[in-house]
Amino acid sequence: MKTSVNIKMDTELRDEAKALFGRMGLDMTTAVNMFLIAALREKGLPFAVTTVSSCGTEQEFDEHVVEKLRVAEIELQSGHGRSFDDFATELKQRYGL
Repeated sequence: MKTSVNIKMDTELRDEAKALFGRMGLDMTTAVNMFLIAALREKGLPFAVTTVSSCGTEQEFDEHVVEKLRVAEIELQSGHGRSFDDFATELKQRYGL
């Protein structure tokens, strides 16, 4: 069963997030669902909440993400990774999500 959730956010934040997710091949719904699944898996926020950024500059962050995606693609191609759909199916079976 699917449901809709309405949230309020700054228009600029929404537009920037949609553009970012679009560059990643995701829509807003998929990105939010990925966040929620990760939060349930971690039993909390799926990232550290701090008062200081440890990411450096935006360019350093982008380079870090690109490197992580490159490594993940290599792992997937070598049979050591799995698709998000497989992961979501496992969560659904294990936790009834």
